[in-house]
Amino acid sequence: MKLALLGTLFLSDKRKDLLLLLIEKPMNIDEIKSTLNVTSSAMMTQIKILIDQGIILYENDQYQLSSFGEVIVKKMVPLLNTLMVFEDNKQYWENHKVKGIPAHLLESIEELGSCELVEPELNRMYELPKKFTDNLVQSEYIMEISSSFSPAYPYKYIELARKGVRISVIITESVFERFETEYLEQLKDYLRMENTELFVCKEDIDFASSVVTDRFLSLTLFYKNGMFHNHAMMSFEMDALKWGENMYQFYRKIAQEVTDL
Repeated sequence: MKLALLGTLFLSDKRKDLLLLLIEKPMNIDEIKSTLNVTSSAMMTQIKILIDQGIILYENDQYQLSSFGEVIVKKMVPLLNTLMVFEDNKQYWENHKVKGIPAHLLESIEELGSCELVEPELNRMYELPKKFTDNLVQSEYIMEISSSFSPAYPYKYIELARKGVRISVIITESVFERFETEYLEQLKDYLRMENTELFVCKEDIDFASSVVTDRFLSLTLFYKNGMFHNHAMMSFEMDALKWGENMYQFYRKIAQEVTDL
């Protein structure tokens, strides 16, 4: 019975699509055919299987999820969304340190939705990806967590802050020490501005960076061997932005603010 039910749910795209459709509202066969772009004969076979398993019901000329089916499909949705996140960029997730993401946020990774891997052009491998910088300069606020050092950031963030962008950055102690040693004047300029914040986290941050703005989320993980490559996983979905803000707030609670030097 267990295997039969799993097969009913996952071994047919038509059944899966129908269940995800009916979680929104009951529908008659014409609405189902039109929405899913299927024929009656193709769909009725799948409907019969779902009715026999007690997952959907037929009442008043409409198909709807049973109470049992509604519980199951609500549980299916986050699993399917999680699979989509990983399958869309399978090689990236397989080769990088996913466990560097805090456990409670990793459990809600499906909120990233549709992601895109962005990389710098081959002749600019040490620069930030163009799609990242293009969206960064159009953002109204920026919140970043970083355990990697980039000499581009002091100049870029000072430039944006002068244009009125609100910027808040959390960095590790080692990154702060390098900024303080090599970019002291830029660091002082950054801290003098009213629309900037800087925090130092003494706890481990086991990913390269997370940047969230009002436009996008960018997540850069380390390779499993600990190496860093200048590319980023970007998402522009609202749930992804909320996920990124939750990541930022998690680290801000355990970081100490730097107000002067």
